[in-house]
Order: sequence, then C-alpha cells, then structure tokens
Amino acid sequence: MEYDERITALVEAIAQLVRPVRIIIFNIKYNPSGELLSFKLCVIVKETECYKTEQKIYLNLECEIPFDVLVYNADHWNSVICDPETFASRGIMKGGVVLYESE
Repeated sequence: MEYDERITALVEAIAQLVRPVRIIIFNIKYNPSGELLSFKLCVIVKETECYKTEQKIYLNLECEIPFDVLVYNADHWNSVICDPETFASRGIMKGGVVLYESE
C-alpha cells in the first residue's frame, strides 16, 4: 500500500534521527472526502530512554498533518506483543503496517 508522501517523509526523518529498529503505522484518520487528517506511528528503539526519544522526535521533526508517536524499547516491545491483551498486540500489531525496519 502506498502512503501519503508526508507520512513517508516523516518516517524517513524519524529513521535518520533516532535509528529505530522498526516503525509501524497503526492509525490513519481521513475525513469523508478522503483527505488525510492524522496518523499514529509506533517507533521501536534499542534505547531504554523512550521518553527522551519521543521528545527528540517531537522537538526536531515537523509534519503538516497532526501525528502521534508511541515509543517502545525493543525488549519491552518483544514482551508485550506476546500478550494478546496488550494494546501493542491488539491495537498495533493486528492493525498496523511496518513502514520501516532496520537491517
């Protein structure tokens, strides 16, 4: 699936800024005429300071479209996706699409 170029540009900027393990888009909102209104990304990083990584993204990157970012440490992410009752498993893994993955 192709995504709006503004989403793609933001994902590329996040990848360069914080060098994540993976970026997943899991929520996209459109108005009735099909115009993109907002989106949500999950950024999985190796670092343990997720709050600082989230701050770094919000303070250094901009997008014309409102967006939200959830940042998970890779170890924590791997543990929560195994539990089908977690938001990571139900809301992100089941409904999300990986837009970036490090090699």
